[in-house]
Amino acid sequence: MQVNDVPLCILLGAGGHAKVLLDCLSKEQVRLYGVLDSNPSRKNTGFCGITILGGDECLPALKSNGVTHFILGIGGTGNNSPRIIVFEGLVSAGFLPFSVQHRSAIISPSTILGPGSQLLPGCIINTDVQLGKNVIVNSGAIVEHDCVVGDHAHIATRATLAGNVHVGTRAHIGAGAVVRQGISIGAGAVVGAGAVVVKDVLPDTVAIGVPARSLEKKICIQ
Repeated sequence: MQVNDVPLCILLGAGGHAKVLLDCLSKEQVRLYGVLDSNPSRKNTGFCGITILGGDECLPALKSNGVTHFILGIGGTGNNSPRIIVFEGLVSAGFLPFSVQHRSAIISPSTILGPGSQLLPGCIINTDVQLGKNVIVNSGAIVEHDCVVGDHAHIATRATLAGNVHVGTRAHIGAGAVVRQGISIGAGAVVGAGAVVVKDVLPDTVAIGVPARSLEKKICIQ
């Protein structure tokens, strides 16, 4: 592949999730122009050997410098709204989301991957899975056959979706959670870490425990 064929990207965010993404990338996949971070005190400092250029004020100049793609380095721990806002803002500004796949991820050839999807170390994506845009399948997570995962959802570390599970947009499946086959997780719902889900979870609610039970109060998604 010629250098000019490798997209020039900007990385959004300079925290732990961004570090993992950098570890997933190779020079053959992407060229990194720099990092943007909202903390003004970090401007012109280094992050994993890459310069933090500043915050959103830098965006207008990026295109003139040849940046075409972005990598969203903002993680999610239950509320995926910050990731959605940044993702949609960059798309509206004309930048393309770059998908990240670690070399150890196992991905069926029949998988449909949405733009900006992030498949982290050791995850398994089995046959006929559909992932929406801006989906994170975190380290060691398993998404079994015929699952559908909606836009902006996060399947956290070592979570397991059995066959034919449907996960709604914005939903978060916590670390180590297990979702039984055929279950539907509603849009914006949160499944707590270690939960075992054996019945459907309504939109914008929290399910915790073994077996998982839904809390009465709905969560607020801004």
